[in-house]
Amino acid sequence: MTVRELKERAAAEAKAARDVKDKTEAEGRGMTDEEANEYDKHCKESRRIIKEAERQEELEAIEAKLNTPQERKVTPELANGERIEVPGGPKLYRYGELRAFKGPKAELNAYRSGRFLAAVLFDHSPSRQWCRDHGIEIRKDQERDSRALSESINTAGGFIVPDEFEQTIIDLREQYGVARQQLRVSPMGSDHSNEPKKTGGLTAYPIGEGVEITESNQTWGNVELTARKWAVLTRISTELNEDALINLADDLAQDAALAFATAEDNACIDGDGTSTYHGIVGLRTMMIDGSHTGSYVDGTSSCDNWSEITAAHLLSIQAAIKPVQARRGAAWHCSPYAAVAVFARLLQAAGGNRNQDLAGEAPKSYNGYPIVEWPSMPEDDSSAALNNKIMFMFGNLRLSSKMGVRRGITVLRLLERYAELDQIGIRFTERYTINHHSITGAASTARGPVCGFLGGT
Repeated sequence: MTVRELKERAAAEAKAARDVKDKTEAEGRGMTDEEANEYDKHCKESRRIIKEAERQEELEAIEAKLNTPQERKVTPELANGERIEVPGGPKLYRYGELRAFKGPKAELNAYRSGRFLAAVLFDHSPSRQWCRDHGIEIRKDQERDSRALSESINTAGGFIVPDEFEQTIIDLREQYGVARQQLRVSPMGSDHSNEPKKTGGLTAYPIGEGVEITESNQTWGNVELTARKWAVLTRISTELNEDALINLADDLAQDAALAFATAEDNACIDGDGTSTYHGIVGLRTMMIDGSHTGSYVDGTSSCDNWSEITAAHLLSIQAAIKPVQARRGAAWHCSPYAAVAVFARLLQAAGGNRNQDLAGEAPKSYNGYPIVEWPSMPEDDSSAALNNKIMFMFGNLRLSSKMGVRRGITVLRLLERYAELDQIGIRFTERYTINHHSITGAASTARGPVCGFLGGT
């Protein structure tokens, strides 16, 4: 019974005793033996219930204190570049140079992330308490991005990673991946949204005195975005070494970021609309689907490998981009192999190179526009790999494509999957989608903000 229910019962017993006493007083007499026994019985029971309520109240207070995250007591400070000083706690060292966490508080952020991972992946009680003491919420990712606080480590579902860990993965994704650097990235408030896209602008007309002005209006379309869940699965040993928490967070952040960035780039470039790419259709796939013949320049049969690309071919695709705004942010988009096999080759063939030029790194720009290297773009120099395929592109992807991001990153432990190996499975998830919304359709249509180069057949 609750404290309230017990107190209500105690009050009812006290009232029954009062009724016996009031009756005898109203009749102007003393209590009979039977009435006295009844009176004493009600008073005794009331006192007993009151003591039980006090014990119950004390128990509930203790349980509430244990189940409520405690206020932050101390703030860990970075003592030097080699170890983390936690007031009243251990001095934990890192092993080797950190690769994922950067900046003046890299070790501190890695340690805080490691404590969180130990709490949710290993159900480590000291780390759970440490997270409470230092303001790190352990939040369950209820479906549709609920932010409800939960300390139920063993229940199903993922946990929303703390800001330090998520920001590190975000920074690394932008460093490792190209799609997030080149596309326009939009946060999504729900799994499905329609983003506005300008399809026409205002027009200025010459006018004479007394002549009515021709009206013009901005026209808008919609870009449909439906976020999809993507996951990264890895595993670690079930043995927890508290001294290695810094490196645990560093390794997991780097590996997860690289995996997500690779998947994003592959879907952006080569997605074929199947479940492999979660329904995303990539740029190279869309350009040759038969409905977007105006989105590329045909290299004819004379161009079926990188060595046959000439400066004239590059000029033809560069000239195909008509919108002035697209040219202002345009770039060459190709594989690292093509950056050397095509652009570096043509620059060297131009003559006038010094030894310093030839000894330098691969070119960063060509004909006034930067070269963006995509590992997901084609590298194979055989005609079978390049015939009737988009070899490289030129244009401004921020005007042609949009990436919708639904929410941050969550982490989930899988206890049974690798149990026979004495290992724990770890699954990171994120939600995003990519829509190439402004790719030129028919050949008769004016060029859009990006154009591909089709290898010869």
